[in-house]
This record gives sequence, structure tokens and C-alpha cells, in this order.
Amino acid sequence: MLRSDIPNALAAPGGRIYLLSGLLAKSETADELGGVLAHELGHVNGRDGLRALIREGGTSFLVGLLFGDVTGAGVVLMAGRMVLSASHTRAAEESADAFAVRTMHALGRPTAPTGVLLERITGPGTGGMPSILRSHPLTPDRKAMLEAEDQPPTGPALLDAAEWHSLKHICDR
Repeated sequence: MLRSDIPNALAAPGGRIYLLSGLLAKSETADELGGVLAHELGHVNGRDGLRALIREGGTSFLVGLLFGDVTGAGVVLMAGRMVLSASHTRAAEESADAFAVRTMHALGRPTAPTGVLLERITGPGTGGMPSILRSHPLTPDRKAMLEAEDQPPTGPALLDAAEWHSLKHICDR
């Protein structure tokens, strides 16, 4: 857990998952948070962080080899890299979402709460950024997919009320 007002979690190369306290603050149920953590486990399972590191490092090497330290061309190349990286990242995000659905189903937990949390964080709209530059699928699309895959809970709660209360207040100290 890292203290930050940003509501997010991330999977780093090497399999570490970081939960930012802003995400915990926005989460209202263990199922909401559990779906996000399952999504991050999907990134670990797919080695997405390592793949991105290799891809970005390789791209930087090629840019340096082709253009040296030319700053004017660097802006154009950076914009091109953003578009390519966003499309690769969207595929990884969709795969991590699918992993999260399978994980929540295996645990007998619903998937729709995660979509509710995503919408709470980003708002109901699509935002102002063109979709080609987005690193994640649009929140309404993700929420719709999570609702379509939703199943009634059949497994035990991820956390009981006392555990959830303790977790929610872990960063208060």
C-alpha cells in the first residue's frame, strides 16, 4: 500500500502489485477492490510490465540509433510512440480485465462491482482524450463488459465486515 490521493493500483515488472491509498478510499466493498486486484494479477500473469519495459526500451534504443539526440524529431517520434504504446496497452488491459473476470468467477464473486468502482473513479463519460491515445478501454465499455459477465455471489465474502473496516483504515495510522 502506498499513500497517494490517486485512486489506482499497478503491477510492476517482477510481480509486485502496488495499491494506492486513494483507490482504497474510493472502494466501498471488498468485491470492488478485489476485482481491481484481480485485474492487476492479470497484468502479472501476462508479464505486461516486463513486456512494456522491453518494448519501450527497444523503441528508445531504435530512436536513439536512427535520430541521435535530435529534439525536434523527438517530439514527433514520442507522439508516434504514444499511439503505438496505447494500442498495445489497451490489449493488455482487455486481457487483464478478462483475467479478473475469470478470477472473480473462480472465487464465486460478482464482477459488476468493479465496473461501479471504475465509473466512480473516472465518471460516467468517455473523457476528452481521443480513443487512439487511451491506454485503457473506455470505462463505459469496461463497465458494460463487467455487468454482462456478472454472476450472483456463490463463494464466501472476500473480507468480513471487520476485516473490510480494518483494511479501509490501514492508512489512517
